[in-house]
Amino acid sequence: MMPALRAGTMLSAAVLLSAGALRPAEAYAQARTHAVIVVGIGGTAEYRDAFHDQAMQLRNALIERHGVAEGDVTYLGETVDVAPEAIQERATRDNVLATLAGVAERAAPDDRVLLILFGHGTSGSSGAAFNLPGPDITPADVATALDAFGSQPVALVHTGSGSGAFVAPAAGPNRIVITATRTERELNATEFGAYFVDALAADGADMDRDGGVSLLEAYTYARQEVARHYESENEILTENALLEDDGDGEGTYEASADAGDGALAARFRLGGVATAAVPQSDDPVLQRLYRERTEIQRRVDELRAVRGSIDEARYLEDMEALLVELALKNREIRAAGGGA
Repeated sequence: MMPALRAGTMLSAAVLLSAGALRPAEAYAQARTHAVIVVGIGGTAEYRDAFHDQAMQLRNALIERHGVAEGDVTYLGETVDVAPEAIQERATRDNVLATLAGVAERAAPDDRVLLILFGHGTSGSSGAAFNLPGPDITPADVATALDAFGSQPVALVHTGSGSGAFVAPAAGPNRIVITATRTERELNATEFGAYFVDALAADGADMDRDGGVSLLEAYTYARQEVARHYESENEILTENALLEDDGDGEGTYEASADAGDGALAARFRLGGVATAAVPQSDDPVLQRLYRERTEIQRRVDELRAVRGSIDEARYLEDMEALLVELALKNREIRAAGGGA
């Protein structure tokens, strides 16, 4: 059937997309995302309010914009009473580690995990740490907690000062580490967190205009906006963000999906599974068709991630074939009585 359809492939795909038969969020569906948002000690009312506002904006964006289930988003705050409807527990070291252990127990093998820290970091004779109520949490603490995850892609985003100290300890296979600073010695308050949240809450970071935001897109947007902010304020840039995802423990400022750091982050999309994308059914035929569609969607994601490293004509041809395959699979699902 494929050769007969090729001449009209791109038009057919465009019609399917515009008609809502294949929405971008569905075309790139993925397994569940588990998000743990941690807000540390603010120190002043200004920072306490700013960190809480960023955490709430991120929480709402994950749930309302990216389709992450509310039950899969955990917010640990400096205090609970500032927003008891959203904050589950205080962000103590024990609670952070226990929460990550709980996520590791219930996460499916293909799920994604996002840990994001808002707050201040410190560095001294005893080493670097992220400031929490009570004992602080160290890079070694976080690295040990992340070791509980096996096959799941895990992303640590530390938006605070001195966060560069977490890059090497937290790095590893299937691991993405994003920090606001290059080293633990960059201890000025950072702007990175606010722009990283903006990347996930608005449309500006969707560089390829595919309807979703990858971690690489969010990182690139935030890094560029931080530089623009310092330039507009006529100030020296005092924070240099890093992204590490190839496991060598050395982050990159200008990360890219083409080579080195950035390839894994380009595939890490901050969404959950849309109900229409991976529905449940007692019909074994529909169950098979839904699994086949999910596999096609995974191949679409993988192809997108390597776009910059292959010939553009080949990329377009391969993507065209996948979109047709996906459209035909949706047609089969509808014919079998399912939803597409």
